[in-house]
Amino acid sequence: MNPLSSLKTLPNMSLAHVAIVLGTMGPGQALCDGPSSGTRALLEGATAIAEGRVDVALAGGADSRTAFTDRTTASRQGQLGPVGEAAAVFVLERLDRAQARGARIYGCVSRGEGDTLTRVEWGDCGAATTVASLVLQLADGPVSVDGMQIGLVDAPALRVRGAQPVAITGIGLRTPLGNDFGGFARRLMAGESAVGPIRGFDATHFPVKNACEADLGSLPEGLAEALRGLDDRKTDFAVGAALDAVADHGEAPEGLGVIYATGLSSVSVRELEQDSLPYVRDAQTFDYAAFAEAQHSGSQPVGSSQAPWRHLVHRPIDLLVEHLGINGPTACHFSACAAGTAAVLHAADIIRRGEAEVMLAGGADSMVHPFGMLPFILLGATSLETNPDRAGRPFAPDRDGFVMGEGGAFFVLEPLDRARAAGRHVYGLVLGGGTSCDAYNVTAPHPDGLGAERAMRAALKDAGVAPDAIDYINAHGTGTALNDGVESAAIRRVFGAGAPPVSSSKAQFGHTIAAAGAVELLACLAAFAQDALPPNAHLDEVDPAIDLDLVEATGRAGKPQTILSNSFGFGGQNACLVIGRAD
Repeated sequence: MNPLSSLKTLPNMSLAHVAIVLGTMGPGQALCDGPSSGTRALLEGATAIAEGRVDVALAGGADSRTAFTDRTTASRQGQLGPVGEAAAVFVLERLDRAQARGARIYGCVSRGEGDTLTRVEWGDCGAATTVASLVLQLADGPVSVDGMQIGLVDAPALRVRGAQPVAITGIGLRTPLGNDFGGFARRLMAGESAVGPIRGFDATHFPVKNACEADLGSLPEGLAEALRGLDDRKTDFAVGAALDAVADHGEAPEGLGVIYATGLSSVSVRELEQDSLPYVRDAQTFDYAAFAEAQHSGSQPVGSSQAPWRHLVHRPIDLLVEHLGINGPTACHFSACAAGTAAVLHAADIIRRGEAEVMLAGGADSMVHPFGMLPFILLGATSLETNPDRAGRPFAPDRDGFVMGEGGAFFVLEPLDRARAAGRHVYGLVLGGGTSCDAYNVTAPHPDGLGAERAMRAALKDAGVAPDAIDYINAHGTGTALNDGVESAAIRRVFGAGAPPVSSSKAQFGHTIAAAGAVELLACLAAFAQDALPPNAHLDEVDPAIDLDLVEATGRAGKPQTILSNSFGFGGQNACLVIGRAD
């Protein structure tokens, strides 16, 4: 098995390769929001320039709907029209900068009204559909799409972010340390670890013996029925955590939006048995005639009623929109292990720009199954330790990788003054954040941690805080030989000899991959709630090469006011969040 066989399907890998080829290390986002993904990326790039975060940005979309799984999924959903593939990317920069260097200017991006873009009938090109149509129509004059106008020099300016902190007023979670925030916080600070023998599948002959598994919890009957048999635990985690966050907040207000982070949609054994094997005739032949007849006649094999939704990673957004009546901004983030942090930061930015008053943001993932874990095992990223009390030991001299986790966390965000006026409990404040690209390798961090350093510095700048204002860092801390040393060196460069205390929570609830940033935000909020610093569980001995103030395995008392949370993903995408205490 090729260790990249699953990872190569991550949508952020195209961004990773572009960054590597061009050597670009600035902010980066990988979005998947249906046909409008490319134009949403264009709007985000233009806004980053308007806010002064970058001088030049590449923005656009690329997709191919001609692959086997895309075509069969479309057919199962009754979408029998033509499919295609396309890519369109724009170079964006400030108008004065472009004029000064004599660049050809195709148009300007500004605030738009309505939606005048006409889809070009060349087939469904997935996430590139709208942005590819946009390229052709720009030749005929100004175009309005997705809340922006393109092609007008003198037009309303884009909204930019204000400085007000964003309050976290609702929390929902599905984690290996429990589904209740109070219980999660107490167990975390007590140093309890959820590492244990794998229960989700028969791991008798599997090379990895431990994982951190979560309880699915319960869902309203209608949603439970919609997900029954989907065989995708991350969707259950996402919907359950999101509903709990809204309930904790108290309501789903008009204009509520949702930003969701998730990972690749891995194939399960049951899915293969139900959806594909009935039509496989030999090693080279898939019987499309029999497949098409089954779709048209409704004679799907028993148990495959969920087949049309197997690989729709935005399925939680669709269900939440329908169940809660969500009509605000939506987006889906795919930046590997940085996705959860990027989603929360994106939602906070939307609020600070005034595009929405209340946002629901978070992430969910579950890779505790053979097809999810094998690529990481083959890459040498997962711990082979059989003793649960030693499996996953970030910063230790003999660390041997992470323990796979699963779960999800969602948060309700709103402006601080709005939260206070409503008398809501504020768990913490999103003060700012930053992202970057490594431009180095799709599976290894930059050896000098340059991307990690950039993201941390960008987060501090965006939050308006000096390095010495950070009281604690929740590290990405995967426990791999590469990450921990690289991250530690980057922290020392940013914070100097007086770097704040550091810990990694992955020894307690595992590496939840795309949900990591969201679940680790829970750990940061727990530090506020418990007046303590999360421990470095399983850390009996520190690697002498790691020169940091590492929190003890038993935890440490403290009352942090400002926390930095790090998330660094495969593909070299990095995201950091600065969180503040509310009281």
